[in-house]
Amino acid sequence: MLKQHRMIMLVIAVSLAAPAMARAADIGFTYIEGGIVGGFVNDIETSGAVTGSVPLDLESDADGGGFIGGAWQFGDQMHLFGEYASLGQELEIRSGTSTAVGEYDVERWRIGVGYQYPVSETLAYYGRLSLDQLELKDARATGFNLDVDADDSGIGGEIGAIWEATSTFHLQGHARYTVVGGIASSGSDPFESDVLIGVNGRWHFLPNIALVTGYEYGKITTLNVGVRLSF
Repeated sequence: MLKQHRMIMLVIAVSLAAPAMARAADIGFTYIEGGIVGGFVNDIETSGAVTGSVPLDLESDADGGGFIGGAWQFGDQMHLFGEYASLGQELEIRSGTSTAVGEYDVERWRIGVGYQYPVSETLAYYGRLSLDQLELKDARATGFNLDVDADDSGIGGEIGAIWEATSTFHLQGHARYTVVGGIASSGSDPFESDVLIGVNGRWHFLPNIALVTGYEYGKITTLNVGVRLSF
């Protein structure tokens, strides 16, 4: 009986200690992360850059890919950052009586500099200025010769907040503007600006390693799941 009591006390002690052992590092901006990303591209059916002079009825559907990103904090309140994502999109093309199923790729990256302002040990505001790139490429569908290749770049900006909700869980929200936010809804230009709203969560199962997930809504809507290593 005494042995059983000791075992029960040991289990309780480990359970109470686990959150402290896994406590996340302080809110910081030095990290690398990566994982899988899925997304949906809106308005491709109205894009003159995709359809060109050939009347085509297009429909795009969500597919997946991968992402990688990171940041390096220098000084007390500044950081450099970069992000890259590549995801495929399914494509259905109809022209007259002909229908074909294909796909194309979407690549996005941005690099820039940020400033963070810690309000407390558990809350920080931040802002970022970046150079953003968006590219559509490698469209393929049997029986159709598509010239979908288009790319452009421009300036972007982001504001957000990070909250240490618990000792192991961080919640981040942001709004960002980019010149190359998504497919242009009309005209011959391939892309147009957009304002995107996002939310991210991070669960630190080890002090410097976290499972991450994020959702960002805009002309290109994405959902990602991955792992972050903080330094």
